[in-house]
Amino acid sequence: MLPNRQSSESELDMTQDTTPPAARRTRGPRVSRACARCRLGKLRCDGQTPACAPCADRGHSCVYPATQRMRGPGKSKQRIEALEGRLAALESRLRLESRTDLSEMALRSPESMPSTHASSSPPNSRDISAFGGLMLPFHQLSQRSTVEECTKPLDRLVMSPLSVEASDLGLIEKFIGDVCAELPFMRPQWFIDQISLPGATGVSEAWWQGITNAITANAIYFKAPDSPFREVAAYAWAFFRNAYAVLPELILNGNNLGAAQAIMAMAMFMRQSADTRATALLFSLAVRIQLSAGLDVKAASESVTSPVDEENRNRLFWAAFIFDMDMAVNTGLPPVNADEVVRPGRPGGHCPQHGALSPPDALSHGGWEDIVFRLRVELAGIQRRIAIQFVAANQAELFALESEIEAWSLRVPVSIRPDWPDKPQSASSDDEVAGVSIAMLHFAYYNSVAMICWAAIRHVASQLVESPRTLDSPIDSTVNDRMGGHKSVARAAARASICCMSRFPTQVFPELWRALCHPVAASIALMALVCKEPTHPEAQGDLLLLSWFAGFLERMVRDEGYDLERMRDGICTFEKVATHAVSAAMTSDMPVNPALWPLTLASGHTGKALATMLTCASYHPMYIAQSFMSNTPNRDHDNAKKLADILGLQWGNNDYGPFVPDSLMPSTYGFTFSSSGLR
Repeated sequence: MLPNRQSSESELDMTQDTTPPAARRTRGPRVSRACARCRLGKLRCDGQTPACAPCADRGHSCVYPATQRMRGPGKSKQRIEALEGRLAALESRLRLESRTDLSEMALRSPESMPSTHASSSPPNSRDISAFGGLMLPFHQLSQRSTVEECTKPLDRLVMSPLSVEASDLGLIEKFIGDVCAELPFMRPQWFIDQISLPGATGVSEAWWQGITNAITANAIYFKAPDSPFREVAAYAWAFFRNAYAVLPELILNGNNLGAAQAIMAMAMFMRQSADTRATALLFSLAVRIQLSAGLDVKAASESVTSPVDEENRNRLFWAAFIFDMDMAVNTGLPPVNADEVVRPGRPGGHCPQHGALSPPDALSHGGWEDIVFRLRVELAGIQRRIAIQFVAANQAELFALESEIEAWSLRVPVSIRPDWPDKPQSASSDDEVAGVSIAMLHFAYYNSVAMICWAAIRHVASQLVESPRTLDSPIDSTVNDRMGGHKSVARAAARASICCMSRFPTQVFPELWRALCHPVAASIALMALVCKEPTHPEAQGDLLLLSWFAGFLERMVRDEGYDLERMRDGICTFEKVATHAVSAAMTSDMPVNPALWPLTLASGHTGKALATMLTCASYHPMYIAQSFMSNTPNRDHDNAKKLADILGLQWGNNDYGPFVPDSLMPSTYGFTFSSSGLR
């Protein structure tokens, strides 16, 4: 039923008539806050209090509801108006506060900071306006630090309670010659003069703290060789912590010779552990410090320079060069020094101190150590070419390397020239005086010769068959003789490396550990050659040398207390496998060729597997030895793990090889970072 249109119109006319014209002109649009009766009658309510105009005209009671409905049919316009009003108010406030200059705002102090439990509270308007109305990716700055605290200079860390004192400087003065015996990276007398100056213990420069603590850590090993090694090493690592603490400072401010010397001293200490990875990184940093500080060009550019500084600069450069080539040849890492840096015309390139002296003159001038140092530099130049050409060498390059290293050996004085012994010799007094430097010179020479021979064997094999990993007997007698000659020289070099240990001074365990990679590599080479040719006339002599080296390690464990049980057990396993191979070949009903041995025979299966892997699939026994004694992967790392599985040697869960003792791991002495976070 439709409503009475006439009554509605009359009511509207009555309402319009009763409203004054002025009120009718000023009346705005329909408001959202209408009273209950106007809502019910759908009248235009003016929202006045205590009573609206329609209710007052009609004498009705005017009651406004407590809550206003902002959504629903017919309310969209009111909703939009409310949101526009809120947005306008917010924009007005932001424009007003953004006029405040950021520089006039006072930095918040730690006292005015709210407590940490309020860090999740929303930002206030002042935090927003400080950045021109833009919010940062984080809600607010850290409440535990200020801009001043974040930009203040870095503090030097304290990693050890020990510090270098006057008594420790005396220890350095006594053993600095032993520390720099093999690699004299600085003039010992110059350093003794520096530590003898008044107030030497109070010098706070980073390079001085680094070099004194690192050399003290090295010298501690020489001070107490008869004490338990772990107790001595704990003190040595405590001083090395102090040296390591200034490493970031040396990186940032390392623009002088002292910074490079300090990092070089750290690398030399780390070299006496089994962590070759950290050793390589520290050494690379020492070389980069030299180059970035311009130490390789200052000697030529400066017209006036101190002779002592020039000598120290040259000693550091060539000691780093020897260090670099040793690591490149032994571990397979690429050399750090570039070709343009190592040039023959460099100052001190021929001899750091007595380059023009003959060996007799050098002895009369007390320059015997410099002669050995010069020979190591020359040999390092040959090692550099071996490291570069070892993987993919051609016959002409190998022949040139053989001629060059043979010419080098003829330039060595007869009294210290490397010989080719085939059995261990007893150490004489002269050998003890010669010490580590000459012994390491001989080891480097034997290893270089062996690497050239192994590269030549691999090159000849690649020309005989399609697979470069097969060493079958060639048809051509000339090629067969050449390969046999390379094998004979490699066998002789391996024998000489083992025999050289009989004259090596064994008072300091870290010094011995650095040299043991050479006889270990020689043992692996002899085992491979014996398993490949068990009927060779030299096989029995190889077994005797393997037995002697195993007994040598046993004496080191029993008499000196060195932690070499794992290496001793491994060398005994090498000897056992080689002995079984020879015994099987000597059996009347066993084929002479190991390739024809039945797989059911344990020794035959092991001999064939080792002969194939070591003489065909691997690059050089030194790489396998380094995998057993360090934590740096190389080209033969997978072959080393296969060899360990064949021989039953347990490879640890960490990155170190099966021969590494716990006493030579830096983590044993707490030199590691905790995984629990910040402390």
